[in-house]
Amino acid sequence: MIVLCVDVFLGVFSRYVLVQTFTWYDEIARLCFVWMIFLGAAVGVRRGAHFRLHLVVDRFPPALIRATQILSVLVIAGFGGVLIYYGLRLVELGQFQQTPVMGLSKMYVYGSMPVGGALIIVYALPGLWRRA
Repeated sequence: MIVLCVDVFLGVFSRYVLVQTFTWYDEIARLCFVWMIFLGAAVGVRRGAHFRLHLVVDRFPPALIRATQILSVLVIAGFGGVLIYYGLRLVELGQFQQTPVMGLSKMYVYGSMPVGGALIIVYALPGLWRRA
């Protein structure tokens, strides 16, 4: 987040104060933002901060509440698995692609997806253990 803020500040500074835009700041900001999204999703799983329908689930009988809690953790872990599977496929594709200005491999961008998926699974498993 700090790198993203400094990078965007430098981009704005170069555009409006120096009147000559740095060409690389947009690519660095995009890379940081993508990584922040997938790591933030994993942190949300760890904290249990993602959206849930408590209004509906709390009306269920206790046995069904427990079953929906287990199912929700399994769905979250399954989504992490999907991120890993398709993220690895994107990483393979990214080895042949480069960013236009800096020439960085897009593997660095696409790598955020399987890493985020793996962290989502790692953070979802303790919740599954507690509920089971």
